[in-house]
Amino acid sequence: MQGMFSRTFFVTLTDKREVVIQFRTEKLDLDAFRVAKGALGQVVPDTVALKDEELENEGVWVYSLERLPGKIWIHGVAGKGAEGRIAVNRSLGRVLSKGWLADSSGEAVSTKIRPHLEAILASPLDEVAAYRPLLQGFLGKLNEISKLPLWVSHYDLNDVNILIDETCEVTGLIDWELSTPKPFAVGLGRIHTLAGEYTGGEFWMPDEFEVAERAFWKELFAGMSQKTREMLEKNIGLVQDAVILGTLLNTFFWEDGKVGCGEVPMKALPKFLTYRIPQIRRDEPPYKE
Repeated sequence: MQGMFSRTFFVTLTDKREVVIQFRTEKLDLDAFRVAKGALGQVVPDTVALKDEELENEGVWVYSLERLPGKIWIHGVAGKGAEGRIAVNRSLGRVLSKGWLADSSGEAVSTKIRPHLEAILASPLDEVAAYRPLLQGFLGKLNEISKLPLWVSHYDLNDVNILIDETCEVTGLIDWELSTPKPFAVGLGRIHTLAGEYTGGEFWMPDEFEVAERAFWKELFAGMSQKTREMLEKNIGLVQDAVILGTLLNTFFWEDGKVGCGEVPMKALPKFLTYRIPQIRRDEPPYKE
C-alpha cells in the first residue's frame, strides 16, 4: 500500500505478531499516537520509530505500528445496510467517550484553535467572505470554549481510518498524524459524514441518519465520567458552538501555513451550519430547512 508520503508493508514476525512497517518521507509525530493511546487504549496502535541513519540521511523515516484487527469501515460495513451504519456510530461514540484529557482546554485554544481561525479570517480565499462574520463571532467565544474539557481529537475521522469487526464494533482508529487534542466537540465536526456521507459530489443523508447520529451522541455522553457529563450538560450551548466551530475548521483546513477548502464540503457547509445536536434540538430534525 502506498500513500502520498509513505510506503506501507504488512509484516508477520517470527513470533506470529503482525505489524505495519511504514517508510515515510516526513517524520511522524509520535506524540499524537501516545496521547490518543493513553486515553482510548487498545483501539489506537502502538507506534515506534525504527532508527536507520542511512535512510534518515536520505530523507526517509521508518516506523513500526501494531496491526489492529478488523476491516476499514467502508469495507467492513458492506452488505450490512442501515443497521451497520447505526452500529458503527453507536460504537464510535462509546470509544470516543473515553477521550477526556483535562478539565479545560485553554492551551489548545490559544495554540491551535485561535491561530487557525485567524488564518482563515486573513485568507484571501473568496469562499471565506460569506462566513467572515460567523468566524469573527467565534473568535469572541474562544475564552468560553476554552472552558470545555480537553479531548482526544482525530484530524481525519472518516470511513477509511475507522476499523470495525463483523458486528460493526470499532476495533481501531488509525492514521493519527496531524491530530492534536481540542476542546470537547470541536473535533466532532465530522458527525455529518459519520452518520451521513458525501456521494456524487453531494452530502447525502441516508434514512438511518438520525438514528445513527443520536446513537453516537447518546453513547458519547453515557460513557464519560459523571462529573464531566454534568459539566457539559450545564454548558450544552457551548458544546453546540464547539461542533459548529469544528465544522468550520474542517471545511477551511489549515495546512503548511495555508488555508484551503474543498468544493464538496463548501457546497454542504450552509446545511451543516444549521445542525443542532440532539440535546439542543430535542425532537426536531438535525438540520433546519
